Amino acid sequence: MNMKLICACLVFLFFTITAVFAQEHQPLSTADIIAKMQVKLSLTQDQLTAITPIIEKYSSKREELRQGMEDEATDKDSIHAQMKQLREDEKQELSQFLSTDQLNQWEQMQKQGKHKRGSGGNAQGASSSGTEN
Repeated sequence: MNMKLICACLVFLFFTITAVFAQEHQPLSTADIIAKMQVKLSLTQDQLTAITPIIEKYSSKREELRQGMEDEATDKDSIHAQMKQLREDEKQELSQFLSTDQLNQWEQMQKQGKHKRGSGGNAQGASSSGTEN
């Protein structure tokens, strides 16, 4: 009887931990990224209006690349190079609307998000811009 109870508890614990890790490592939604940027970067309403379509565009592109990474036949180095290029392109577009300080803070947010994802075993971003940002 005790052995059955122990096994049942271990199975329950396994599924609980798996569910928690799966939730923790989901990339941030575009709305979450924008909300985080608004707070952390103290964005004005004009900035918020200007950067929202940029964040949406690059979040979508990053998600497409993430899905490509799940395919075993995909060249991972190529995907990583494309992700890097997306981050650079996104930074270029954001630089038109963010101050130098805000842009630097944005890069820090991305690095922190990438570090968390990397140590957690998942592909982000966005960073932070979710994710892989």
